[in-house]
Amino acid sequence: MSGWAANLEKFVNKFPKKSVSESDKEADVHFLKLLEEEQQAESKKNATYSKIPKFYYKKPDTKNQINMGVRQEARTRFLHNKSAEILDKEDLEKLWYLLKSNTSFPDDGSERMNYDQFCIVANKLPSKYRQFFQPSVFLKCDRDEYGRIEIVPFFHYIVRKVNLHQTRIQISLYDSAGNGYLKEKDLENFIFELIPSFPQLSSLQENFYPFYVITAVRKFFFFLDPKRTGKILIKDILTSPILAEFYELRQESWSAEEASQNWFSVQSSLKVYDQYLRLDLDRNGMLRKMELVRYPGGLTSIFVDRLFEEYQTFEGEMDYKTFLDFVLAMENKKSTASLQYFWRILDVYKQGAIDTFVVNMFLRAIIKKLESKERFGFKVDDVKDEIWDMAKPKVLYALTLEDLIACGQGDIIVGMLIDARAFYEYDQRESGIDPEEMDELWDN
Repeated sequence: MSGWAANLEKFVNKFPKKSVSESDKEADVHFLKLLEEEQQAESKKNATYSKIPKFYYKKPDTKNQINMGVRQEARTRFLHNKSAEILDKEDLEKLWYLLKSNTSFPDDGSERMNYDQFCIVANKLPSKYRQFFQPSVFLKCDRDEYGRIEIVPFFHYIVRKVNLHQTRIQISLYDSAGNGYLKEKDLENFIFELIPSFPQLSSLQENFYPFYVITAVRKFFFFLDPKRTGKILIKDILTSPILAEFYELRQESWSAEEASQNWFSVQSSLKVYDQYLRLDLDRNGMLRKMELVRYPGGLTSIFVDRLFEEYQTFEGEMDYKTFLDFVLAMENKKSTASLQYFWRILDVYKQGAIDTFVVNMFLRAIIKKLESKERFGFKVDDVKDEIWDMAKPKVLYALTLEDLIACGQGDIIVGMLIDARAFYEYDQRESGIDPEEMDELWDN
C-alpha cells in the first residue's frame, strides 16, 4: 500500500500545482478549442453552414442520467466559483476604509473623490473589485464642478450590486434545467429553504409550510408569468418589486401595518388561507360556485360562472391555487396582470373586444344584485354611457384590453362590471356614506 501511495504522489508531483482561477482558465481554453473543432467538423459535413447559420440545436437527452448529472455538477461548480468572487462583509469594510481615506481636494467637508483617487483606490484592491472601478462606472456617477463623485452613493451602488449578484447566484442554484428560468417546483424549493432564515417567518408553524409556499409562489407567477407558461425568467424575478417585497421578511422587526400590507407575511398568508376555509362550507378542500359567491363584496352569478369557465377547475370546483390567483386579481385591479385576468372573463365571445351587448349583460346582473339589497334607481343605459366615457375606446362601442389598460380607469370599470359593492361604492363616492353602514349592507 505504501508503495502505491508513493508512486501516486510521485506522479502527482510531476504536474505543477494550479490555483482555482488558473484551472478555470485552462478549462475555458480547452472548451473553446473543442467547440471550434466541432464547428469545423459540422461545416465540413454540410457546406451550407458557411452561408446559412444553424438555427436548430438538439436539446440534451434528459434520459441520459450521466449527461444530466455532469451538466448539473458543472453548473453548480460554476455558480460556487462565481459566489467566491463576490465581495463579503470584510471586503466591503476594507473598501469603505480605502474610500474614506482617499478623498480629494478641495477639502470642503464633503466626502468626494476625483478620477485620480478613484484609480489609486482601484490599484490597491485585488482583481475581484475591478468590475466596480471601470472608467464607465465613474462616468455614470454624478460629478461636481471639480470632477469629483460622492463616496457614499458610490459605496451604496457597490453594495446593491453585490446583493444583486448574491441573489442571482442563490436563485440560479435552483434552476434545475439550467436555462435561465425557474419552473413552479424550482421556485417552491427556493422559498421553502429560505423560510427558516427569515426572522419574520419564525412564528410560522411547520405544518403550514406547504400552504405558505404555494401562497408565496402564486404571487410571483401571477404577475411575472401572464401568459401562463409555467416558468419565469430569473432576470425578471431579480428586477421585480415582488422579490424586494419577499426579502422584506429578513427584517428583524416591523409594524402590524407593514405586515398586513405584505403578501408574504405570516399574517397575510394565514388570512387568505382562513378566508378559503371559511368559504369552503362542505369542507371538501375545494370551492363550488355557490361558495365563491360569498367572497366579501357583491360578486354576481354571471361573473362567477364565467370565472369557472375560463380558469382551471376540477369537476366544477376551484382549488386553492386558482383561488389565490383570483384573490391577487381582486386585490390588485390596477395592475396589468389583473386586467388581463379579468379580460378573459369579460371577453365572452373571444372577439378581442366587448360591445354594448356584453356590457349590458354584466350590468344587468349588477343592478339585479343591488335591487336584492333594496337599492334602486340605477339605469343600465346611464351606467353604460359612463363606462364608455371612462374607457374612451379607439373604436366606438368596442372596448379592447388595450383600451382598458390605456384609459387608467380599468380597475373602476372592471369593478363596476363584476362586483355590485364596488359599483355601489363608486356611485355613492360623493354621498359621504358611512363605511360601517356599507359593511353592514353587504354582510346581510
